[in-house]
Amino acid sequence: MNIELFFKAASYALVTGGFLTLALTGRVDVATCILYSLALIASWFADRPGLRLQISERVANWCVVGYAPFAYLDLRYLSSSWITALIHFVLFVSIFKLFQVKRDRDWVFLYLLAVFEMLLAAGLTIDALFLLLLTGFTLTGLAALQAFEVVRTGRNLRQPLRTVTLSYDGQQARQASRPVRYLLVMTLVMAALIGALSVPTFFLLPRWNTGLLSQTFSEDTAMTGFSDLSITLGSVGNIKSDERTALRVRVETPLPPYLHWRGMVMTHFDGREWTRPEANRRVAVRLQNGEYILNERQPRGQVVVQRVYLEPMNTSALFHCGQPVLVSNLRGLAQDATGTLYRAEHGARLSYTVLSHLDETPEEQLRQDPLQYDAQTRATFLQLPATFDARVTQLAREITAGATNGYDRARAIEQHLKTRCAYTLELQRGNEPDPIVDFLFETRRGHCEYFASAMVLMCRSLGLAARLAGGYHLGEYNDLNNTYLVRQSDAHAWVEVYFPQTGTWVEFDPTPAAAASPRTAASGLLTSARRYIEALRTFYIDYVIAYDAQRQRMLAQDVGRTAVQYQTTAETRLYRYREQLRMWAISQLIWMYSAVTGTEFFHHLTVLLVLAGILLLMLAGYLLWWRIRHTPRLLFERRWLSWLAPLFRWTLRQDERQSAVLFYDEMAALLSRAGHRRAPHQTPLEFALATGFEEVLTITRAYNQARYGDRLELDTRQIDRALQGLRQRLRQRRSGFWRGFRWLGGR
Repeated sequence: MNIELFFKAASYALVTGGFLTLALTGRVDVATCILYSLALIASWFADRPGLRLQISERVANWCVVGYAPFAYLDLRYLSSSWITALIHFVLFVSIFKLFQVKRDRDWVFLYLLAVFEMLLAAGLTIDALFLLLLTGFTLTGLAALQAFEVVRTGRNLRQPLRTVTLSYDGQQARQASRPVRYLLVMTLVMAALIGALSVPTFFLLPRWNTGLLSQTFSEDTAMTGFSDLSITLGSVGNIKSDERTALRVRVETPLPPYLHWRGMVMTHFDGREWTRPEANRRVAVRLQNGEYILNERQPRGQVVVQRVYLEPMNTSALFHCGQPVLVSNLRGLAQDATGTLYRAEHGARLSYTVLSHLDETPEEQLRQDPLQYDAQTRATFLQLPATFDARVTQLAREITAGATNGYDRARAIEQHLKTRCAYTLELQRGNEPDPIVDFLFETRRGHCEYFASAMVLMCRSLGLAARLAGGYHLGEYNDLNNTYLVRQSDAHAWVEVYFPQTGTWVEFDPTPAAAASPRTAASGLLTSARRYIEALRTFYIDYVIAYDAQRQRMLAQDVGRTAVQYQTTAETRLYRYREQLRMWAISQLIWMYSAVTGTEFFHHLTVLLVLAGILLLMLAGYLLWWRIRHTPRLLFERRWLSWLAPLFRWTLRQDERQSAVLFYDEMAALLSRAGHRRAPHQTPLEFALATGFEEVLTITRAYNQARYGDRLELDTRQIDRALQGLRQRLRQRRSGFWRGFRWLGGR
């Protein structure tokens, strides 16, 4: 691949990456995705030198100007929001820029459009796949910018790059430039550096309690779910047909299966619709040190910390389990008389933390409650519709005939509805005009709100203060990250009965389907992959999208605790090793003292001698290793490995040129110790003639023939005899010098 093709491929990959991020948001319709994909493929082939399918810059500009009226019509009548119209406009401009004859500034404009698409998509999605696309976008962006600069600079060069031909040792190798490989390597290196710098910077930059989760263009996509003010019979069944994600909740440990994510509470029933007048009387909760404290009393029962990630909904109620004690990571919180919590950002994505306690009041204590309500409680939670049928009261009395207290009456009604009625999403009406009477006496089939409404009415008819609660089942539990995935199809309604002696609202769930445990991801390759993907999404939301000041403090505390643990562990191990060393030294001193003073002195002396011998052998081995490192290889082999001479000669014949160099190096080392050193200007043959040794001349000629000539086979025996003769002559010269020195001294 040449540099021009690499530049084009990287540029198109960058443009495609920007489009894919927009498609990930779900704001690009299928027709637009298909048209833009076809335009990308067609523009790639239209940009080939042999074809003339490109348009001029003037035509492209006029087409963009002509799109302005259509953009207005798209905004007013075709698109669902201004964001969708903006996406259509950006993609339209990108298509015409791809088809026009592109100069350098046109490529830069396409790059800017791709970056704008990426930034726009960042505000439209919180999917973890965006992080993968962003990584690919960064890689292709770096490659495209580098290739763009190389191509742009190459056009300005007067002479093209030349291929340099080098030769070495008689063998020629052609070194060709590889710019594409170089750009790929530099792209990966730069991306790694960017990641190494940006990731710590992202986590260390100061944060405010705003986060990115609510700073998205998500108001237009709020899901239709529970209403703040009312629940109509049959409305929850419509919600349960929606499989979209409603919220994600991260906990520390799995929760009991009977719990729910409680949202709102309904108190008034007119026969067909539940309402709550208390919703209009909200009281703002005061912020204390970044937290909203709802109950300053000591929590009773198990404490549960929930990190909730709420998708856009048309309700302002907050969802939680148990009795909330503390809420954090919110910019505004309100509460009504029923305990329902409200947020300030209506219809936006949100993340918040709730600390709740699970009521664990013993059943015996609830059975002993005399159920003495005050006037306000009786007026609110014993209210019955004006069209209330007395047959409901009669049925409730028949069901609870054997119960002697309020708790057992509520349990009896719950069991009756679970066992005598069936759950269905397909409603069938009977002959009764009252939907609850029709449900209890005719069809005995309905949604969860029918079961809950029937139980509330029967409890109230018996003097039990009760209300209807709306929210979700626990959902699907992912044990990889301790997170519950709650969908709209998990919407549910249940009953809460008030026991004034303990001041608790106890949950009762009369719906048969609600008795099942929360869904857990089944086994299988695809299911496991989906669990890992969902865990990655939750991690991305938790540590990237919803990363705020509180999360930053928690992360810093975790890092600090981990550092302290490592420090404590290191100090403990160091102290233990030091004590072990001290005890070992003391034991050795005691052993040596007992060895000298005891009867086994000679035995221990033998052991010490053996140890000393081992140390001497180790020292000798080290000296031998040092000698080998500082002795020429061939000289060492000749001196110390002469008994392996046959094998040595066979190995030398494997590469005659290398053998010649080794023989010459050994000869040069011998001559250097004798005072004969080759001058820089001397050739090997001139140096041999200057020494006056016939053996040196023989070895030098063999070296030249093997090193620079065509002769590949060497007479190693002749060279070996020459080396031996040279060694003897040099030794004789040294001995003659010392004899002469002694003779002069004698005179």
